Amino acid sequence: MSKPLLIEVKGVQFRNKGAYLMLLATLQGLQKLGLSFQLVLSPGPNLPYLERAKLGAWQKLSFRRYNFDLTPWFGKLPNALRQFARRYGLVTEADVDVVLEASGFAYGDQWPLQFLQNTAREVVRYHKAGKPFIFMPQAFGPFNTAASKAAMVDIIQHATAIFVRDAASLEHLKQCQANLPAHVQLAVDFTIGLNTGAQASVLLDGACEITSPYAVLIPNHKVVSKFNHAQAELDYQSYIEAFAAAARHLAAKSFKVVLLNHEGREDAEICQKIAQLSNASTLQIDDPLVLKQFIGGAQLVISSRFHGAINALSQAVPCITTSWSHKYQQMMADFGVADYCLSEVSASHLISKIEQLTQERAAIEATLAENSARLSQQNVQMWQSLGSLLAKFTADQKGSL
Repeated sequence: MSKPLLIEVKGVQFRNKGAYLMLLATLQGLQKLGLSFQLVLSPGPNLPYLERAKLGAWQKLSFRRYNFDLTPWFGKLPNALRQFARRYGLVTEADVDVVLEASGFAYGDQWPLQFLQNTAREVVRYHKAGKPFIFMPQAFGPFNTAASKAAMVDIIQHATAIFVRDAASLEHLKQCQANLPAHVQLAVDFTIGLNTGAQASVLLDGACEITSPYAVLIPNHKVVSKFNHAQAELDYQSYIEAFAAAARHLAAKSFKVVLLNHEGREDAEICQKIAQLSNASTLQIDDPLVLKQFIGGAQLVISSRFHGAINALSQAVPCITTSWSHKYQQMMADFGVADYCLSEVSASHLISKIEQLTQERAAIEATLAENSARLSQQNVQMWQSLGSLLAKFTADQKGSL
């Protein structure tokens, strides 16, 4: 029996449900490939040890603060010492066979340059070691500075594969390197293919007792932060009032309205403020598979969270999104409902879209079902491509023994 691959999944966490969904989708996809692998996760404030341990993950020895990075040096420890560390569930960068980078959206000028540069150095190290470093489908850019473009060029030239989630992100990469190599290719968000399983239904029945038709509202603090634009914080109150107005409007249409916290403290605060101005209830579901199934049972979703929207759209649930990034417009266009992506949020505009959606519901549901099937097939093709890369790496490793 061949030695299992040690596969590190980067950029995931447990607090943000979108990031958690990407972790589970990665594990499910690898299992479907029939690979013999073991999971590796690095410690972090949103990746606590007990949660990592539940997944049977090896713990990667890593320490990085700004430009100070001990992570590669841990891999240079004597082999005997590294073997001793394994008794405690610890592995180093040198022990990891494959990296799957599943951040979703973490590389662009909205994010710290240091993070991009650290990743570029890591990608180069894995390239020199002959080990795959693969970027799972995610958004990129924009890159407007010489430093961010240079770091991204290093990543483009040394990564094994870069799956780009949308055409706008692909154009951002072309701004860094006009002629992109063949290993940079478009691929849809890979949580589309995540199967929630029967256990999620059981847990959902125990957690939620909603018997009437319900609508789900998913706010996002990033809409009213610098991630959107420099003056976005000035829109904070109008954003809350718009969601509250939508909640009241839906309640008047006999919907049970639920405010769903898709991340953590910041989103919870917004949910509470919207609830105070409406008759909506608040809900937090910790299990991301149960959360996906709950969204799938809604009649309508208004989401400022990317994966909240993906959860709806991929299950043919009509959805209105509010945007703080190009990734939202691209996602809605992929599903054929670009007209329901709002770059500006106001009570009147949101209510108008609810009315439009109500009138076009049958056509929207048919469009979503058709496009979800098409995108799911594209997701299968991405996994086949990724599986071929890992199979080749495994064969090369055996050949070198």
